[in-house]
Amino acid sequence: MSKTLKNTIIIILSFIIAMYGKSILLYFFDFKITISYKPLQIVYFYAWWVIPIVIALLLIHGFQNIIKELKLNQSFTRGMLWASVMVIPMYIGSFITGTFASNITTIDIIHGSLLAGIFEEIFFRGFLFGQLFRKLKWGFIPAVMLNAIIFATGHLYQGSSTGGTIGVFIVTLLGGAWFAWLFIEWDENLWIPIGLHVLMNLSWILFEISETALGGISANIFRVLTITLSIIITIRYRKENGGFKINRTNLLINHS
Repeated sequence: MSKTLKNTIIIILSFIIAMYGKSILLYFFDFKITISYKPLQIVYFYAWWVIPIVIALLLIHGFQNIIKELKLNQSFTRGMLWASVMVIPMYIGSFITGTFASNITTIDIIHGSLLAGIFEEIFFRGFLFGQLFRKLKWGFIPAVMLNAIIFATGHLYQGSSTGGTIGVFIVTLLGGAWFAWLFIEWDENLWIPIGLHVLMNLSWILFEISETALGGISANIFRVLTITLSIIITIRYRKENGGFKINRTNLLINHS
């Protein structure tokens, strides 16, 4: 078995365990842990994500390279600064069209915004997409499609009808591809998509506009403006720093 094939199996298998391990244990062995304390529920939930990917990266790259392989060693300040600029339209729109959610709690913000944004980007972009594209030389399109489809299916519960479900799927599918593109074009700085994800989630928590990823017309206008602004800034950044990293040489197979 080649090293590339072995590492591919490790990455995908660890991802499957992280995503579906609890469900597999419940279905086949009727094993379930019930936790009533909310903070411990959160720790238990994300432990299923963290432990498998840490083991996978440990086996492939060694313990000392885990942070580097997840691209968390890039500039935190730079990533969060640009993410804060890109997300400005969403906060303007939320302030104009929404109402402040007065019943939010600290745990809501920590879980729904901070931890969700950080761990989803580490898990989906830094780990799955990052390893497939950067290390295993999958092309951007197949790597981002697998990544984004799985990411999107995790949000299907937000659709209350067939049309709504399809809309949520399309929005989150494109969102996953967008985050992956930003990750690579900003010199593999994972703090860019992390910052955007955290701040976008925070805007939805702080302001009551819509309960789904599809959202209303006004919410989507400002969401599109945020995405557009991020694309414009990124295009300008790449023009000043050697051109686009995603190009014809790595769309289907990563030859770089």
